[in-house]
Amino acid sequence: MKKISKILLIIILTLVGLILAARLLTSEDSWICQDGQWVKHGNPSALAPTESCD
Repeated sequence: MKKISKILLIIILTLVGLILAARLLTSEDSWICQDGQWVKHGNPSALAPTESCD
């Protein structure tokens, strides 16, 4: 029973770690190409890209 509890705890901690990493490492402030135009997502510090958006 202790072995199952340890494995379950490791799995849960790994999932929580992956979710936190995905949340913290993904850029919320960026430019997104939408319908052929650059659209702000959040508050990007950079200017809109000059390359075409297809």
